[in-house]
Amino acid sequence: MTGERDEPPPFLGTWKRIYMVVLLYLALFILGLSFFTLAWR
Repeated sequence: MTGERDEPPPFLGTWKRIYMVVLLYLALFILGLSFFTLAWR
């Protein structure tokens, strides 16, 4: 298994981009749930 650790991810090109997309998705999800909660109060 030598050399497999440096393999790029199958989409978005770099791991940094994948992490940023995941963090953005989670932030938008939390923000959406917050607005949904405030709308039902």
